[in-house]
Amino acid sequence: MESIHSNWWVPDDFLARLRKRVSPEKLAQYGMNDIRQAYYGPYLGLRLDDGSRAPQFLPYKAGFANHILFLGRSGYGKTSIMRALAEGLYDYFYLNGRKALIIVIEAKYDKPKVQKLKEFRNYIVDHFGYDYLQENYPWLESYLQDYYRKRPLLGKIGDFAFGWPNVEGMMTKVDANHNQFQRHRLKPAIYPSTRIVFRPTRDLSLIARDNGMNVQVVEGKLSYDRLEVKDLIKFMYVNTQTNYMRLLDIYWGQKRIRDPDRFLKEVIRNEYPPRPGETVEDVLKNSRDRTIANLRTLMTKLKSDRLFTSDPKEEFVRKLTPDRINVIDFSANSHLSEEEEAVIFHNLVSYVTDEFLLKWDIPVVIIADEIQNLARHALGLAAINKIYREGRSLEISLISGTQYLSGLSK
Repeated sequence: MESIHSNWWVPDDFLARLRKRVSPEKLAQYGMNDIRQAYYGPYLGLRLDDGSRAPQFLPYKAGFANHILFLGRSGYGKTSIMRALAEGLYDYFYLNGRKALIIVIEAKYDKPKVQKLKEFRNYIVDHFGYDYLQENYPWLESYLQDYYRKRPLLGKIGDFAFGWPNVEGMMTKVDANHNQFQRHRLKPAIYPSTRIVFRPTRDLSLIARDNGMNVQVVEGKLSYDRLEVKDLIKFMYVNTQTNYMRLLDIYWGQKRIRDPDRFLKEVIRNEYPPRPGETVEDVLKNSRDRTIANLRTLMTKLKSDRLFTSDPKEEFVRKLTPDRINVIDFSANSHLSEEEEAVIFHNLVSYVTDEFLLKWDIPVVIIADEIQNLARHALGLAAINKIYREGRSLEISLISGTQYLSGLSK
């Protein structure tokens, strides 16, 4: 069959050339006797044709769209490298005396991480003794003791648990004498983080305990004032082909009456004026009109849902800070549908572009794991497109990971 060449065409002998062993003579030219030596130190590798080295770090370029998309199957390391990028960015700006707003969208927690911590604990005890463990890793023994006492309440460590040092890299050997960290002259570290949880499914103290040290866990809320009619439709499952939808458009949308109680009173006062001797409260309480009943039910649901607040100071975007890595927790710690996650993400991006960057002249980096979950919904995709469209000029970078290309912006 005749092959069709495209931009993605590779030579037929590509894999054979990739597997070809480097000759000892070629290695000797650069003072090496093993190809793995090319990867030691702060480098990704070595070009054997001219001896140049590829550094680990890509330069952060102001005025450029620093967007990255990682595509790969589950277990290929997308989340791990995005965590490393978040930590590297924090170090880069902090060590250079600058600030940046780093926001991580976490899709899930990882229960097997506890097993890895136990393996690391046993490794330390077996090779160095229990006293060495207590002296150098007291936090590890303390957490595991809490875990044994409180499981299954504990043991749900986030994919982006910046409060735990990356012990996996310390246990992963690349040869007889070096682990992953030693190869690149790295040391595992703890990073300050704020974790924002929505409709928490566990006590916040348990979530904080699972995610290590120097972590602040706060409950995230959406302000009524930030909710557009299209958001209400998503959160409250409003039937758009109704009279009360028309009233929502007028009073909540156009007139921006964003308090549930005041909204109902304004609707009654203007659309269903009380008869002589009757008050607005009487109409709300006694009317059998279906539109009033539906609006009353909708506003009651809105007030009773802990995700929403009338106080703008309590909304989740006010918890964001450039002094810490900010984790938006969309794991099972938060009780949210995918569509609600997309609405929150849309609100986040709108806040960053329309409000935050008017007050702060600093870069913003958004790191989104499993971005296809957001792209499946119109508001999530609109937020992604907004970053791609305006990110370069506003200095917003989107780093994302996915197993799928379907539905993503081209």
